[in-house]
Amino acid sequence: MTDAETIIIGAGPAGLACAAALRARGRSFLVLEKGHTLAASWHCHYDRLRLHTHKMHSALAGKPMPRHFPKYPSRLEVIEYLEVYSSSNDIEVRFGVRATTIRKAKTWTVETSHGVFEASNVIVATGLANLPIRPTWEGQELFAGKLLHSSEFRNAAALAAKRVLVVGFGNSAGEIALECAEAGLDVAMSVRGPVSVVPLELFGLTSASIAIAQRFLPYRLVDAVNAPILRLRFGDLGKFGLERARNGPLTGIIERGRTPLINIGTIERIRSGDIRVFPAISTSEDQRVHFSDGRSDTFDVIILATGYRPGLDALLPDFAQRFGGADGPGRGQLQPANDGLYFCGFTAVATGLLREIGIEAETIAASIDR
Repeated sequence: MTDAETIIIGAGPAGLACAAALRARGRSFLVLEKGHTLAASWHCHYDRLRLHTHKMHSALAGKPMPRHFPKYPSRLEVIEYLEVYSSSNDIEVRFGVRATTIRKAKTWTVETSHGVFEASNVIVATGLANLPIRPTWEGQELFAGKLLHSSEFRNAAALAAKRVLVVGFGNSAGEIALECAEAGLDVAMSVRGPVSVVPLELFGLTSASIAIAQRFLPYRLVDAVNAPILRLRFGDLGKFGLERARNGPLTGIIERGRTPLINIGTIERIRSGDIRVFPAISTSEDQRVHFSDGRSDTFDVIILATGYRPGLDALLPDFAQRFGGADGPGRGQLQPANDGLYFCGFTAVATGLLREIGIEAETIAASIDR
């Protein structure tokens, strides 16, 4: 049981932002975190990870990122910022408490590894990147090399390998492949479908800054306007084995929840031949991997940079009825059923996830405060 009005599940950026927004309004809350540290997922990300959004677009409400931070803060700097954000907002977190079930009776009940808690509202702040997606293929169990998900990757040196295959073409895939190429490894990528690529910066502006400036325009119009610029910037990627998505990057984000690759050097390494591109994996045995176009090659390591899913089905007994077959709340749905169950940090955006989280947290707190 708890005297708090709102239970917040997760002590990452979304959970902390919601807690700070509620505290600013004098509302009571309890933050539950299954890990043993703030921003636990950020502690587990690969070493070289940096934000792709400018620090001025990546701060949570009420506290800018420090002036001494670089333009694109590192993983460790984001952790430092969140720790300071938590302490400056006097946010208390109960660590090591895993929420197992959320259900509604007279009030909201959260069953956890440490008992049952009740509150008028629940904010699920576990985010999009909760459970790793691990695709399978015929003969996967016969692969004699190392097979890991990008969530288990730390750095190229720790692989102790010479030939690496990265599956996927999102930002994690692109950065991991780039790091391995820079480390002198023989690197390939398995790209299963059409791709979207945007530059980190264009005309001296970050891609997120451009997206923020264009956010009030129809997204398909934005893609149509930007398409010639992107074609000029990256040229014909087809001759390198990459099929450009028919719809633009913003359409992919909004209609499919697919974020484009923000290029920080991966495309240049593909052009130079340092990173080879293959299509989808069909089969594997020993250390040989066969691809859908008939080619094959040998690898010491396969890294599945194939993303995550929210994993809300494990928390919500009424998951299927609540979301009608979707993985979670729809775009902009912070309280889908208007019943006191809120979701923060579940929308893929082009304008920067941390920025969007801050906006969502303020909106949720204002709703609870009414």
